[in-house]
Amino acid sequence: MILPYALGSIITSGLGVALATKAGRTLLITGSLTIAASQLALWSIIKDGNQPGYWPLALALLAGGLGLGLAAPILVNVVLAGVPGRNAGAASGVLSTVNQIGGAAGIAVLGTIFFTTATATPPAATPPALPAYSHALSIVLIASTALYLITALVMLALPKTTTTNTP
Repeated sequence: MILPYALGSIITSGLGVALATKAGRTLLITGSLTIAASQLALWSIIKDGNQPGYWPLALALLAGGLGLGLAAPILVNVVLAGVPGRNAGAASGVLSTVNQIGGAAGIAVLGTIFFTTATATPPAATPPALPAYSHALSIVLIASTALYLITALVMLALPKTTTTNTP
């Protein structure tokens, strides 16, 4: 089911690396916005609680993978571009730690939203045919979209391109 996501990432990861020195931050923002768009596409597919077909899900996942491929391979290089070479090791360690904590916190927050929503009584406006898990996933996809949009805004503070640092 998630093979299109991986394929999308494979397709654009080489492009992202090739363009990193000229368009580093722009690629990160484009990747984040593409992933946000894919989350919205997934939301529109599942929001009604109907059984979605494979191809609409596959296309939305492919779009998410394309965004990931633009951003993930060059993220470290762009983030560390403004760090002097003598501090690159320490900065890389901090970045790795923040990345791990951010991933764990993101999973915890989105998982909490999902399971809290799935086990709660659906609001009166929710169609009765909407299964609890579809409703919970739709809420998580909206939250995830918002987080990717905020991330794109925060990325404006990063250096525009990757650079080669010297000590």
